[in-house]
Amino acid sequence: MAEIRIIGISSSPRHANTELLVIEALAAARSKFDARTELISFKGKRISGCLDCKSCERRREATLLEQCVVEDDWHELVRPLVDPVPDGLIIGAPVYFANVNAQLRAFMERCTSLFKPYWHPEMPYTPVDWTHTAAGAVSVGFHRHGGQEMAVTTILQWLLICGFVVVGSCNREKGPVGYLGGEAWQDAAGSAGKHSVLQDDWGLLSARIVGERVAETALLLKRGVAL
Repeated sequence: MAEIRIIGISSSPRHANTELLVIEALAAARSKFDARTELISFKGKRISGCLDCKSCERRREATLLEQCVVEDDWHELVRPLVDPVPDGLIIGAPVYFANVNAQLRAFMERCTSLFKPYWHPEMPYTPVDWTHTAAGAVSVGFHRHGGQEMAVTTILQWLLICGFVVVGSCNREKGPVGYLGGEAWQDAAGSAGKHSVLQDDWGLLSARIVGERVAETALLLKRGVAL
């Protein structure tokens, strides 16, 4: 079996429920498909939004990744998605007012610099290519219907725009469990806490299916590219 590398991103500013859900998805990918996994946490990281300053179009740095002039932790966090490009990606976000948190939104916006060579062919770089990377999303809300589907949808829209091969939370044995992705809630046991998502059996199952589907699809894509 070809080795596959899967990155998991927890965009939460805490080591808590969102991170646990991403870990659950990564564990499923390792267990069923022997994937090599890596967790990236946004805790303690500073990520500013895109300023639309156009500097990434004018500068000529050593690498495409260095084109963005904003000095924060975005470069460090996005590097594992670029050098080298992973076979799979799972993005997890907490729900803030029925959508993703600000840190993840800023992270996604900044990735526009990685695509600028498409629109400015005079740039001496090859744009990032995620068209052979499988990807899925997971999210944690306070209540069962706390906005998880909208947060997951935002992530999936970004993944589609960036060319990823997107999967949901549906498999042959269980059907559509989380529908769009892994969706869990903190208050499943009636006492929300930093680890309370572990009491949400259905939410954990939906995340595991996302992990398995990302790994399975990544493996199929890698075999296909090898052909």
